[in-house]
Amino acid sequence: VLSNAYVGFDFSDSVELKTLDASVLPEYKIHPDDAELDDEPTLFEEMMNANIEDDSDSEEEEDSDSDDESEEGGIRELTAAERKKQELQNARKKAASAAGDDSDSDDDSDVEEVHAD
Repeated sequence: VLSNAYVGFDFSDSVELKTLDASVLPEYKIHPDDAELDDEPTLFEEMMNANIEDDSDSEEEEDSDSDDESEEGGIRELTAAERKKQELQNARKKAASAAGDDSDSDDDSDVEEVHAD
């Protein structure tokens, strides 16, 4: 079955191409602005570095950060993302304490293992 969207495009034609030897071509020179771009991080590297800097799930690091800020002479205002993260953590703690689970450990001793054959 042929698609009707390509009606009239099914033709062939011959084209003649002439290739040149590499010795005939002019020498390629890199523009100085392009050479400087090699020193800049790529978008991928920037994203990876941002994830490393922002990746802190432990509460000890957050507590030490807040102590450092107060020692520096001022308390900085939380960004909207930091505020939301803090609110979510507080909500999880409240839910855990309401359920009677005050521990914040990763102990899975009470979890039943299920194996699929």
